[in-house]
Amino acid sequence: MGYQTLEQALSFKNNLAPLKRSILITDTLLAQGNFLVHHFIVNQIKADKHVVLVGLSQNFNHYLNIGRKLGVNLTVSSQKGYFSFIDGLTSLTINSSTIASTSLLPTAMITPLSITNCTKETLLNFYNIIKKIITTHHASANSNVLLIFDDLSVLIYSGFKVCDVLEFWGACRVLIEKYEGTLISLIHADEVTGSSSTDNIDFDDEIFIKSLIYKSEYLLSVRGLKSGFSRDVSGEVSCG
Repeated sequence: MGYQTLEQALSFKNNLAPLKRSILITDTLLAQGNFLVHHFIVNQIKADKHVVLVGLSQNFNHYLNIGRKLGVNLTVSSQKGYFSFIDGLTSLTINSSTIASTSLLPTAMITPLSITNCTKETLLNFYNIIKKIITTHHASANSNVLLIFDDLSVLIYSGFKVCDVLEFWGACRVLIEKYEGTLISLIHADEVTGSSSTDNIDFDDEIFIKSLIYKSEYLLSVRGLKSGFSRDVSGEVSCG
């Protein structure tokens, strides 16, 4: 199991993400939502369902180490065909035709600032890489593949246009629904959900965040406690 307290709060059937739905996780710098990503990954793998994780902010070893603490070995899961990891930043700099039939795409020393070709064509190539992984490894009738972006905000920080990222996200959602799967996206939303002031809100960021909220069936918002930090709890999760 993932985190038992979360399972009680979310009340999803069999503790799995609902099929053919989009779940948006928003967090802030002071209250990060990565634990939700790990929760969904672990429960999906333990139910013998498939996961495609697109890591845009962390490398594979990060997820591997936390998965082990929660009772799942992602390397073994990959070998069994249940798990694929796509290094997002690396994939944004290579051609989809060069991708081999592997479920663990390599990680290179790349940062968001290293991506210079922030075009619609680059995102199309990125989509084709994801599609190739899904159709090659996770297209069985009972795979119920879970596609996770952690975190989608990196594409905006890298310089991609909001409209292009939203179109890319929409294409991924259509793809995943074709295989009776679920799309989960993590984004940082300090500007919109973490502050009452509009002075520092970037208009494009606001459009991006609110568009994804509108297009998703489930919203899990992670934010700090109004009373500040406590000894054991540093935030709260609200469902919408």
